[in-house]
Amino acid sequence: MRGKPPAPGPDRSVARSTARSAVAVSVAALITAAALFGALAPKAAAVEGPLINNISIALG
Repeated sequence: MRGKPPAPGPDRSVARSTARSAVAVSVAALITAAALFGALAPKAAAVEGPLINNISIALG
């Protein structure tokens, strides 16, 4: 007959807490990056369009 597995000790609970914190920080970083990209992408496209047109005219 098998006994119950040992209860998580302080090391395991600290490791789990650290892992959860790392995941939360990673998710927050991804959300922030997506928000910044969403905010900056239209501005980059607005700048890129005339720039490409000017290069095409200069080369043509």
